[in-house]
Amino acid sequence: MPIACIHTQVNHSKSMNTGFTLTELAIVLVIVSLLIGGMIIPLSSQMDLRDVSETEKSLTEIKEAMIGFAASHSASVDGKPYFPCPDTDNDGVENRTGTGCTSSEGRLPWVDIGVGRQDSWNNRFRYRVTPAFARNDYGFNLSTTGTLRVCENSACSTVISSALPAVIVSHGKNGAGAFNVAGVTNPAPLGLDEISNQNADNDFVLRTQSNAAGSEFDDLVVWLSPNILYNRMIAAGRLP
Repeated sequence: MPIACIHTQVNHSKSMNTGFTLTELAIVLVIVSLLIGGMIIPLSSQMDLRDVSETEKSLTEIKEAMIGFAASHSASVDGKPYFPCPDTDNDGVENRTGTGCTSSEGRLPWVDIGVGRQDSWNNRFRYRVTPAFARNDYGFNLSTTGTLRVCENSACSTVISSALPAVIVSHGKNGAGAFNVAGVTNPAPLGLDEISNQNADNDFVLRTQSNAAGSEFDDLVVWLSPNILYNRMIAAGRLP
Protein backbone atom coordinates (compact mmCIF):
# COMPACT_ATOMS: atom_id res chain seq x y z
CA MET A 1 0.00 0.00 0.00
CA PRO A 2 1.41 3.43 -0.87
CA ILE A 3 2.87 5.39 2.02
CA ALA A 4 0.55 8.33 1.30
CA CYS A 5 -2.52 6.12 1.74
CA ILE A 6 -1.20 4.71 5.01
CA HIS A 7 -0.54 8.23 6.29
CA THR A 8 -4.08 9.31 5.33
CA GLN A 9 -5.67 6.35 7.14
CA VAL A 10 -3.65 6.98 10.29
CA ASN A 11 -4.71 10.63 10.36
CA HIS A 12 -8.34 9.62 9.78
CA SER A 13 -8.13 7.08 12.61
CA LYS A 14 -6.71 9.70 14.96
CA SER A 15 -9.52 12.12 14.14
CA MET A 16 -12.12 9.42 14.79
CA ASN A 17 -10.66 8.71 18.26
CA THR A 18 -10.45 12.34 19.29
CA GLY A 19 -12.61 13.11 22.47
CA PHE A 20 -15.30 15.78 22.93
CA THR A 21 -14.25 19.37 22.43
CA LEU A 22 -14.83 21.87 25.24
CA THR A 23 -17.81 23.26 23.34
CA GLU A 24 -19.37 19.82 23.01
CA LEU A 25 -18.80 19.10 26.73
CA ALA A 26 -20.42 22.42 27.64
CA ILE A 27 -23.49 21.53 25.56
CA VAL A 28 -23.72 18.11 27.21
CA LEU A 29 -23.49 19.67 30.67
CA VAL A 30 -26.26 22.13 29.84
CA ILE A 31 -28.51 19.33 28.61
CA VAL A 32 -27.82 17.22 31.72
CA SER A 33 -28.52 20.21 33.97
CA LEU A 34 -31.83 20.83 32.23
CA LEU A 35 -32.80 17.18 32.59
CA ILE A 36 -31.91 17.14 36.30
CA GLY A 37 -33.79 20.40 36.88
CA GLY A 38 -36.82 18.96 35.13
CA MET A 39 -36.71 15.96 37.48
CA ILE A 40 -36.27 18.01 40.67
CA ILE A 41 -39.36 20.17 40.17
CA PRO A 42 -41.77 17.23 39.82
CA LEU A 43 -40.11 15.53 42.80
CA SER A 44 -40.73 18.62 44.92
CA SER A 45 -44.33 18.70 43.76
CA GLN A 46 -44.72 15.03 44.59
CA MET A 47 -43.42 15.65 48.10
CA ASP A 48 -45.90 18.51 48.56
CA LEU A 49 -48.75 16.30 47.36
CA ARG A 50 -47.64 13.57 49.74
CA ASP A 51 -47.60 15.99 52.69
CA VAL A 52 -51.06 17.28 51.83
CA SER A 53 -52.40 13.76 51.43
CA GLU A 54 -50.97 12.63 54.76
CA THR A 55 -52.38 15.67 56.54
CA GLU A 56 -55.80 15.16 54.96
CA LYS A 57 -55.70 11.57 56.18
CA SER A 58 -54.82 12.80 59.69
CA LEU A 59 -57.73 15.25 59.61
CA THR A 60 -60.12 12.45 58.64
CA GLU A 61 -58.81 10.36 61.53
CA ILE A 62 -59.26 13.32 63.87
CA LYS A 63 -62.93 13.66 62.89
CA GLU A 64 -63.48 9.98 63.64
CA ALA A 65 -61.61 10.26 66.93
CA MET A 66 -63.76 13.24 67.93
CA ILE A 67 -66.93 11.24 67.29
CA GLY A 68 -65.44 8.36 69.23
CA PHE A 69 -64.65 10.67 72.16
CA ALA A 70 -68.24 11.94 72.23
CA ALA A 71 -69.62 8.42 72.04
CA SER A 72 -67.54 7.27 74.99
CA HIS A 73 -67.85 10.28 77.33
CA SER A 74 -70.96 11.08 79.35
CA ALA A 75 -71.78 14.44 80.91
CA SER A 76 -72.02 14.29 84.70
CA VAL A 77 -75.61 15.55 85.07
CA ASP A 78 -77.62 14.32 82.08
CA GLY A 79 -75.31 11.60 80.75
CA LYS A 80 -75.30 13.06 77.23
CA PRO A 81 -72.21 13.01 74.99
CA TYR A 82 -69.80 15.92 74.77
CA PHE A 83 -66.66 17.02 72.94
CA PRO A 84 -63.27 17.79 74.51
CA CYS A 85 -62.19 21.38 75.09
CA PRO A 86 -59.21 22.86 73.22
CA ASP A 87 -55.71 22.51 74.61
CA THR A 88 -54.50 25.98 75.57
CA ASP A 89 -51.15 25.20 77.23
CA ASN A 90 -49.57 22.94 74.61
CA ASP A 91 -49.57 19.68 76.59
CA GLY A 92 -52.07 17.87 74.39
CA VAL A 93 -54.71 17.75 77.14
CA GLU A 94 -57.95 19.73 77.14
CA ASN A 95 -58.22 22.78 79.40
CA ARG A 96 -61.40 23.40 81.36
CA THR A 97 -62.71 26.03 83.75
CA GLY A 98 -65.37 24.29 85.77
CA THR A 99 -67.74 22.51 83.41
CA GLY A 100 -66.87 24.61 80.35
CA CYS A 101 -63.78 25.34 78.30
CA THR A 102 -60.99 27.73 79.25
CA SER A 103 -61.17 28.90 75.64
CA SER A 104 -63.31 27.92 72.67
CA GLU A 105 -60.22 27.79 70.47
CA GLY A 106 -56.70 26.46 70.82
CA ARG A 107 -54.75 23.37 69.90
CA LEU A 108 -56.30 19.99 69.29
CA PRO A 109 -56.19 17.95 72.54
CA TRP A 110 -54.39 15.07 70.85
CA VAL A 111 -53.71 13.16 74.06
CA ASP A 112 -57.40 13.08 75.01
CA ILE A 113 -58.64 11.88 71.63
CA GLY A 114 -55.69 9.63 70.83
CA VAL A 115 -54.32 11.00 67.55
CA GLY A 116 -51.06 12.45 66.26
CA ARG A 117 -50.24 15.89 67.57
CA GLN A 118 -48.99 17.54 64.36
CA ASP A 119 -49.50 17.87 60.63
CA SER A 120 -46.95 17.06 57.93
CA TRP A 121 -45.21 20.41 58.49
CA ASN A 122 -44.66 19.94 62.24
CA ASN A 123 -47.41 22.30 63.33
CA ARG A 124 -50.21 21.57 65.77
CA PHE A 125 -53.78 21.31 64.54
CA ARG A 126 -56.01 24.25 65.44
CA TYR A 127 -59.33 23.34 67.06
CA ARG A 128 -62.42 25.41 67.77
CA VAL A 129 -65.58 24.07 69.38
CA THR A 130 -69.06 25.48 69.95
CA PRO A 131 -69.19 25.83 73.77
CA ALA A 132 -72.55 24.05 74.10
CA PHE A 133 -71.00 20.91 72.59
CA ALA A 134 -68.14 20.78 75.10
CA ARG A 135 -69.89 21.12 78.47
CA ASN A 136 -69.23 18.09 80.64
CA ASP A 137 -72.21 18.61 82.97
CA TYR A 138 -74.99 18.91 80.37
CA GLY A 139 -73.93 17.34 77.10
CA PHE A 140 -75.28 18.06 73.64
CA ASN A 141 -78.55 16.68 72.28
CA LEU A 142 -80.47 16.73 69.01
CA SER A 143 -81.54 20.33 69.54
CA THR A 144 -78.08 21.70 70.34
CA THR A 145 -77.00 24.13 67.62
CA GLY A 146 -73.47 24.89 66.53
CA THR A 147 -72.22 28.45 66.02
CA LEU A 148 -69.33 27.91 63.61
CA ARG A 149 -69.25 28.46 59.85
CA VAL A 150 -66.95 27.55 56.96
CA CYS A 151 -67.00 29.96 54.03
CA GLU A 152 -65.34 30.47 50.66
CA ASN A 153 -63.79 33.81 51.65
CA SER A 154 -63.11 36.00 54.66
CA ALA A 155 -66.27 38.04 54.08
CA CYS A 156 -68.35 34.85 54.24
CA SER A 157 -70.31 35.98 51.18
CA THR A 158 -70.63 32.30 50.29
CA VAL A 159 -71.18 29.87 53.15
CA ILE A 160 -70.07 26.28 52.63
CA SER A 161 -71.45 24.93 55.90
CA SER A 162 -72.93 26.46 59.05
CA ALA A 163 -74.23 25.60 62.54
CA LEU A 164 -71.12 23.47 63.04
CA PRO A 165 -70.17 21.89 66.38
CA ALA A 166 -66.40 21.94 65.75
CA VAL A 167 -63.75 22.90 63.17
CA ILE A 168 -60.17 21.61 62.84
CA VAL A 169 -57.48 23.42 60.82
CA SER A 170 -54.03 22.61 59.49
CA HIS A 171 -52.25 25.81 58.46
CA GLY A 172 -50.58 24.05 55.56
CA LYS A 173 -47.04 24.19 54.25
CA ASN A 174 -46.50 27.88 55.02
CA GLY A 175 -47.70 27.32 58.61
CA ALA A 176 -48.73 30.96 58.93
CA GLY A 177 -50.32 31.59 62.31
CA ALA A 178 -49.96 27.98 63.44
CA PHE A 179 -48.77 26.69 66.81
CA ASN A 180 -45.62 24.70 66.08
CA VAL A 181 -44.52 21.62 68.01
CA ALA A 182 -42.07 23.74 70.02
CA GLY A 183 -45.04 25.63 71.48
CA VAL A 184 -44.33 28.83 69.59
CA THR A 185 -46.77 30.64 67.31
CA ASN A 186 -45.49 31.05 63.75
CA PRO A 187 -45.55 34.49 62.05
CA ALA A 188 -49.05 35.64 61.20
CA PRO A 189 -50.47 35.18 57.69
CA LEU A 190 -50.78 38.08 55.25
CA GLY A 191 -53.85 37.06 53.27
CA LEU A 192 -57.30 37.82 54.68
CA ASP A 193 -58.54 34.27 54.12
CA GLU A 194 -55.73 32.70 56.12
CA ILE A 195 -56.14 35.37 58.79
CA SER A 196 -59.76 34.20 59.14
CA ASN A 197 -58.51 30.78 60.16
CA GLN A 198 -56.48 32.03 63.11
CA ASN A 199 -58.27 35.13 64.40
CA ALA A 200 -60.34 33.28 67.04
CA ASP A 201 -63.81 34.03 65.68
CA ASN A 202 -66.57 31.67 64.52
CA ASP A 203 -65.88 31.91 60.78
CA PHE A 204 -63.33 29.83 58.87
CA VAL A 205 -62.31 29.76 55.21
CA LEU A 206 -61.74 26.89 52.82
CA ARG A 207 -60.92 27.74 49.21
CA THR A 208 -58.63 26.95 46.29
CA GLN A 209 -54.98 27.02 47.25
CA SER A 210 -52.89 29.94 46.00
CA ASN A 211 -49.35 31.31 46.21
CA ALA A 212 -50.28 34.78 44.96
CA ALA A 213 -48.63 37.50 47.06
CA GLY A 214 -51.06 38.96 49.57
CA SER A 215 -53.64 36.23 49.06
CA GLU A 216 -51.63 33.14 49.93
CA PHE A 217 -53.77 30.22 51.01
CA ASP A 218 -52.77 26.63 51.74
CA ASP A 219 -54.85 25.85 54.84
CA LEU A 220 -56.67 22.54 55.16
CA VAL A 221 -59.99 22.75 56.99
CA VAL A 222 -62.41 20.05 58.14
CA TRP A 223 -65.48 20.20 60.34
CA LEU A 224 -67.92 18.01 62.23
CA SER A 225 -71.25 17.94 60.43
CA PRO A 226 -74.09 18.09 62.97
CA ASN A 227 -76.22 15.69 60.93
CA ILE A 228 -73.48 13.07 60.69
CA LEU A 229 -72.68 13.57 64.37
CA TYR A 230 -76.28 13.10 65.47
CA ASN A 231 -76.64 10.05 63.25
CA ARG A 232 -73.55 8.46 64.74
CA MET A 233 -74.68 9.22 68.29
CA ILE A 234 -78.11 7.69 67.61
CA ALA A 235 -76.48 4.60 66.09
CA ALA A 236 -74.27 4.31 69.19
CA GLY A 237 -77.31 4.59 71.48
CA ARG A 238 -76.12 7.90 72.98
CA LEU A 239 -78.97 10.03 71.61
CA PRO A 240 -81.73 10.99 71.82
